Amino acid sequence: MKKIIFIGFINFLFALSYGQINTELIKKNVTENPKENFYPLMEKFLTNPSDLTQEQLNQLYYGSKFVKNEYTLGDYNSDYDRIWKQAGKRLSSEKANKILFQAEPKYQKNPLNRYVLKEMVNLYKAVGNKTKLEIVTAQLDLSEKTVLKSGDGKTEDNPICVIYPADVLVQLERFSYVDRNKFEQKIKQLSDGSILTMYKMGSEVYYVKLVGGYF
Repeated sequence: MKKIIFIGFINFLFALSYGQINTELIKKNVTENPKENFYPLMEKFLTNPSDLTQEQLNQLYYGSKFVKNEYTLGDYNSDYDRIWKQAGKRLSSEKANKILFQAEPKYQKNPLNRYVLKEMVNLYKAVGNKTKLEIVTAQLDLSEKTVLKSGDGKTEDNPICVIYPADVLVQLERFSYVDRNKFEQKIKQLSDGSILTMYKMGSEVYYVKLVGGYF
């Protein structure tokens, strides 16, 4: 009996380490009052990202799917060859400064795009701007940790929450092995517009929620 209680307690503590993201509440907050529940958080994320609590980061990161995005994933894809592919290369300070002239205005419009943040880290390293490098490094780290803390993905009620379609597929890397004959996938749309995907490989299961859907 004591063993069962102990195991239950450990499971309870383990569950508390995840955010239990309430996307319906986040959507309600950001659509009804973005002046309080989105834009001030974005301003702080741009200047002092580490000052945000995890609850505020959840509201900002996942709430971004329910407000007008000034730099969409489509915009990123359109600029990829011209800006972001070049930004990811090994660059001289002079070359990086030229790319920064084009990249910074895009980044300022959507600093939550982790693909953009990774290239901004490379650019600021190349030009030796330690202040801005520290900010974008923190932004990238907090964004990635927000996804990691969103859920363990073991149940439908505690899914891994992402905002980009590509990040849904990335979760396949969590499986301990690959067997196409044992692989299963199920997808369903939720009431808040999010897409819930279940991946199964034998006895291993992961649930991934694409917050706000594909667009």
